Amino acid sequence: MGWIVVVSGGPGGRDYITEIARRKARAAEVLIGSRMQLQSIGPLEGQTVHEETSIERIMELIELHRGRETAVVVTGDAGIYSLSQKIIDRFGKDAVKEIVPGVSSLQVAFARIKEPWLNVRVFSFHGRPLEGLEEILKHERVAILCDREHNSKLILEKLLACGLFDHQRDIYVCQELTLPEERVIKIDSKEDLERIEVKGKEIVVILRIKD
Repeated sequence: MGWIVVVSGGPGGRDYITEIARRKARAAEVLIGSRMQLQSIGPLEGQTVHEETSIERIMELIELHRGRETAVVVTGDAGIYSLSQKIIDRFGKDAVKEIVPGVSSLQVAFARIKEPWLNVRVFSFHGRPLEGLEEILKHERVAILCDREHNSKLILEKLLACGLFDHQRDIYVCQELTLPEERVIKIDSKEDLERIEVKGKEIVVILRIKD
């Protein structure tokens, strides 16, 4: 019988965590998540709550509470570049009682630019090495998940050498989605690229326009 409930916490804004995700998280004996996630959920009195973002420490806490229903809140949707896979790799599928789906930042980004996200090729450099950039521009519809080190400005600057502006493309930098400081920036030139002010949470969307 599994004891781990993986809860999709949405992209950040408290309005974007689903009601069932909030309910499942509050029903668990143990709740693990970031400060922002825990504030969005509002833990119940009597729950054992751990504010934690370190992947290794989260794994240790899951093991520590083996046998007690433990809700682990993951960013966005559990099915997209999520901690959920690391949990399954470590503990096995049988240890996972349930995965609660949610809203991903990818979905929000495409909603903001009023485009469908069907057939989008997703690249993640969040906590991953900056490799394979030459593959990005081979696809017509691309979303790139960034982090502080591998941020939107750095990635787009490197894509210049791969021919970023050689074809007509719509390029967007989506920052802090669903948060009060949310911003969507259209990049039409090298000058626009140079003016980007890097933020903590960023997604780059590149859409090739047919000639």
